[in-house]
Amino acid sequence: MRGALHAPRSTHRSRKERRIERTQEIQVRTSKRRQRVLTRGGVLFGFLAAMVVYPVMGTIAPYANAAEQIPGVVKGESPTTATAILGAAPQFESSDLPLPSVDEQAGAILTSADVPVASNLLPDCDPDYDPDMSNGRLSSDQLCDLWVAGESMRPDAALALAALNERFRAQFGTDICIADTYRDIYSQYATKASRGYLAATPGTSMHGLGLAVDLCRSHASGVYFSWLSINAGNYGFMNPDWAKTSKYEPWHWEYQTQDQY
Repeated sequence: MRGALHAPRSTHRSRKERRIERTQEIQVRTSKRRQRVLTRGGVLFGFLAAMVVYPVMGTIAPYANAAEQIPGVVKGESPTTATAILGAAPQFESSDLPLPSVDEQAGAILTSADVPVASNLLPDCDPDYDPDMSNGRLSSDQLCDLWVAGESMRPDAALALAALNERFRAQFGTDICIADTYRDIYSQYATKASRGYLAATPGTSMHGLGLAVDLCRSHASGVYFSWLSINAGNYGFMNPDWAKTSKYEPWHWEYQTQDQY
């Protein structure tokens, strides 16, 4: 009977002992883990010191007293750290150089009065023309042929468009695509009959004066239209306000003559 009473207490002590032993094992493992971490940290710190800190200190140390050698530094007055390490900035002497002259044929902003005329831009186009014009009834000597067969404009507008095209081709690797330019009076009537209110009254169209150009739809949108919106004005061309509102025609551009500026 006594043996039966003492058995549970023996079992209870055994469990307690196992818990104590397990706790001790955990503590031992934790201590070893901490030791490994500290050891690795020490090795890493030593590596960084050897590879980074010592070379940097060795480079800077020889210049510890270099501040006194800098011109203009008074002993006892501390210069900035950058000045102490790098030295004084170079001194530039003043110079009275003449300003560059502006090339009359290479201005940054162009107008209808100063479009550069190069021999390779419409060589057969004579800038001197008879200004006495009747809408839709321009003579051949009042027009200049463009790079697209059958398309022409008034000489000043044609030369400006050719100059604009030079920059356009340099930017995109292709000429400005032209759909329509000068319209004689008969073409104006035909256009009015086919397009209705979108076309100007015959005899009043800017196309009839050789001052308007319609671009191909492919060049009247996207990056081409954005580029033209920024640069075409420098050559006297603009997409008029009415073409942006009531009659949306992003392809229609007009040349602004000198008396319109």
